[in-house]
Amino acid sequence: MSKEYLPQFYIMLEQQVGIALDDTKQYLLESRLLPLATQNGHPDVYALIKYLTQNPIGPIHWLAFEALTTNETSFFRDKHVFEALKNKILPDLIASRQKEKTLRIWSSACSAGQEAYSLAMMLREDFGHLNDWTIYIQATDISELILEKAKSGIYSSMEAHRGLDAHYLQKYFTHIEKGAYQIKPAIRQMVNFSHHNLVGNWPFYPKFDLIMLRNVLIYFKQDVKDKVLQKMYQQLNGSDSVLILGAAESIYLNDLYKLVPLDKISFYKPNSPVKA
Repeated sequence: MSKEYLPQFYIMLEQQVGIALDDTKQYLLESRLLPLATQNGHPDVYALIKYLTQNPIGPIHWLAFEALTTNETSFFRDKHVFEALKNKILPDLIASRQKEKTLRIWSSACSAGQEAYSLAMMLREDFGHLNDWTIYIQATDISELILEKAKSGIYSSMEAHRGLDAHYLQKYFTHIEKGAYQIKPAIRQMVNFSHHNLVGNWPFYPKFDLIMLRNVLIYFKQDVKDKVLQKMYQQLNGSDSVLILGAAESIYLNDLYKLVPLDKISFYKPNSPVKA
């Protein structure tokens, strides 16, 4: 069981998807890559890693990278964020966009879609007066597998009950086979899911009024964080647009953003008008 190829694999992983691992996370490699190693005829995880480092990037590499991404999330995750969205952030954005009647939101690193669908349900539930508006919710993730689940809108009973009260579950979900629930078509149709690697080449996106980039930067080194934040800055739609990070994430020594504190959360706005 040779571990000599681990440093090369760490470099490959960071270059391809931005995730920074080291030898303190070997348990993560062993637990998440073992099924892939077994399925592909390798005697152990380290034999798989040797193969990955000695061969050009291909489908098995991306299966390994996806296995090492964290897809832990829930509906309305971090209630203080969604309370701030409902009571302050979205009302302010809506007030300033009355003329265009267009609201664009990006749920980045959306995992299985709970964040994007939570936003869609909130807009339907609490902002019914936007019926004649164009509401665009873009949701992206690096994992093709998790995006397929997100597009289906199907969640186990445990997933559906995490963060959802009975009202939302009854109003916006259909109870299907084996105790699972599926989000109703009207909500699914509000969200556009697509593949996106934050550290790769970015496709063309419109400018967004609200970007959710939560619990992603913690896996990146500072130089990678800075590059992602610079690109995010270019995607913001004017000086009053909003970037929300995870509770444990901050932007340090960055002249592109200004911190806006609220009662229980903080968010960011562009420090100066975003250039077209």
